[in-house]
Amino acid sequence: MCHGLDLQPTMPYITHVPKGETLMTTSLSPEFTKAREDFAAWYDAKDEDTQELIDTISDRTYYITDEEEYDEFISELDAEGITTASEFEDRFETEVENDGELYDWVESMMDDCGYLSDVPDFIKNHIDFKSVWECEMRHDYYIIEFVSKSYVFNRN
Repeated sequence: MCHGLDLQPTMPYITHVPKGETLMTTSLSPEFTKAREDFAAWYDAKDEDTQELIDTISDRTYYITDEEEYDEFISELDAEGITTASEFEDRFETEVENDGELYDWVESMMDDCGYLSDVPDFIKNHIDFKSVWECEMRHDYYIIEFVSKSYVFNRN
């Protein structure tokens, strides 16, 4: 078992077969199977703490997908003093693809904290969340740019 995956490279998967229809199976491609086996070997070679960190990164992010990216991202985290799954959980906030998503996260964060609960929509719709990020929040958070994505972390 690797990273929550049951690695059975020769097992076909079965699709739903309506009654009276022929059963069709599809095997995984040799390239996909090799990639899974390589990932499993790479993962199994890591110590338990690193495996836990990899699992946590995998659970909380979407775009970090292969061994090289995990190794590079973990190196970036290490440079910021994040070396365990617990530290990652405590400090990681979100993964965004662009500034628009960052500002949407800022708005969501402000709303979750209750700052927008009593603000009428006609005013809320005109708040510049880019300015909120630039003038207020960026002091409490920092961003790691990695593989064309931004990963937001809490400084505290």
